[in-house]
Amino acid sequence: QAVIKGKVWEFHTELYRTSNLSDTTLRITLDHNLHTRIAQITSQTIPSLTPMDASPLALALAGTTVIATSIVAYKLLLSGPSAPSSSAPTGGEEKVADGRPVLRVYFGSQTGTAEGLGRVLEREGNDKGFNVQVVDLEDWDEDESEEFLKQAAEAKANVFLMATYGEGEPTDNAATFIKLLKSAPEDFNFPHAVFGLGNTQYEFYNAMGKLVRKKLKEAGGEELVEYGEGDDDKNLEEDFEAWKDEKFWPALEPLAGGGGGDSEKRPENAHLVTFDKVTPSKTPNPSTKFYFDAIEAKVTTNKELLANTSGGANSTKHIEVALPKSVKYNTADNAGVIPHNPSSLVSAVASHLSVDPSATFTLKGPNSDYKALFPTPCTVGSALAKYVDLLTPPKRSDLKLLAKYASPGLSRDFLNRLASKDGKSEYEDKIKAPYVGIAALLTEKCPDVKLTFEDLINVAPRLQPRYYTISSSSTVHPKSLHMTVAITKGVNPSTSAQYTGVCSGHMSSSSKLDIFVKESSFKLPSNDTPIIMVGPGTGVAPMRALLQERVSRKAKGRNVLFFGCRRKDEDWLYRDEMEG
Repeated sequence: QAVIKGKVWEFHTELYRTSNLSDTTLRITLDHNLHTRIAQITSQTIPSLTPMDASPLALALAGTTVIATSIVAYKLLLSGPSAPSSSAPTGGEEKVADGRPVLRVYFGSQTGTAEGLGRVLEREGNDKGFNVQVVDLEDWDEDESEEFLKQAAEAKANVFLMATYGEGEPTDNAATFIKLLKSAPEDFNFPHAVFGLGNTQYEFYNAMGKLVRKKLKEAGGEELVEYGEGDDDKNLEEDFEAWKDEKFWPALEPLAGGGGGDSEKRPENAHLVTFDKVTPSKTPNPSTKFYFDAIEAKVTTNKELLANTSGGANSTKHIEVALPKSVKYNTADNAGVIPHNPSSLVSAVASHLSVDPSATFTLKGPNSDYKALFPTPCTVGSALAKYVDLLTPPKRSDLKLLAKYASPGLSRDFLNRLASKDGKSEYEDKIKAPYVGIAALLTEKCPDVKLTFEDLINVAPRLQPRYYTISSSSTVHPKSLHMTVAITKGVNPSTSAQYTGVCSGHMSSSSKLDIFVKESSFKLPSNDTPIIMVGPGTGVAPMRALLQERVSRKAKGRNVLFFGCRRKDEDWLYRDEMEG
């Protein structure tokens, strides 16, 4: 009882220390979390108890102690801020306080794939008895490196999921980490495993995965699992699943000490939804930076570039947006565009979840170092439109997770079967080929999978930005940004249904776009140097920008452009400019 009393007090002191919730929200939070936390504490304190025994016995043991500490913590919150108790756990201590061995999962990701694989390890690792901490390598900067190295050395295992970007370069979020690793590799001495994400179409296949493995081995840390890598030109997910199931978990499971939980139990949500209109007192730490960097820009020009589409060519648009003074770009930089799901799909999902699209909510986590998925407060409709990927077919590991939200029966069996090793072919036929996203899965194929809006925020993949090389010169057009966009349309051969690309479809009809600028290494040489440019189709976009820049500089070097199209009277892009 004394142990429980101390732990409950720590829990409520932590709530008081980190919470900026309203009085009503706090009461709900206490009611929601207290039962779960007491169950966890009791099962750790008295190991012989089963999970089903834990909650009733804990409540019986704690009795008035629980009530008293709840009231004290609540009154402390109402009385206003004060210095937190010295016994209250800090963010770092909180992460290791539950007694489970720590598994830290780091991801270097450009499009979200490595992060998604990290979430798979997080879910499965927690089921196997690890305290899994997923870390965005963007956070591993020079100021925090010493603390990160200390945490890595104290962890039972560290796994790095490293994507390679462009021609053997690190992803944007891993650039500083790679710089630190190269400059002082001897500091990175800790137990580790590495999985690389690459594409054999590129010359420097999986360069970052191989580099990280090489440097970590040189530092002297134990390589716990044989290096693995996936090829996106074939089937990266299958490569990862094989490495994970056949090498990674067999090597790491003995380190968990047999502390696994119920694999059929729904996971606890790391991102908590509060329906209110309270603006957070400070901007939360972003876990997905581009959502926070994007600005809403007005579309000033949207015109068709094709002379005609009778030959079967899809539409290609020239789109211009007005830039606020705070947004600058350099010639040949990239524009990132946040896609929007179709409004009809957003309405259907909101209706299925029985939630009002106009309702406003905020996101909050259990710890003070919580990293928000996207900016809040926002409406349910905005979140479903901009931040939740409703259309991309879920991975097989996602289907395994969704099965936990279904009652025993056909839907659960169906999802588990498709997620199994024997279900690969059926998954390809019923999910991947017909392009069944999580929206269609929930509303049509498996309507008895019962998710709340909060559950969906936690389990669904995030919508990823699409990148377009800016097709205007920043010198000639400093106040606007041009993009050359091929509108993706077609007929799905598996279903005969027509489809439109989620981002290009949104761009083709929207009056506003959420955009941000991403720096490029694509630069012009000196004005006297001749240049040869090769850009067929929409590949002409950066070449148009370069030509504008060369003209504005009055460059003396010769400019040679090789451009290609299907038919010159149909899809010769920017013909008037080239001939002029």
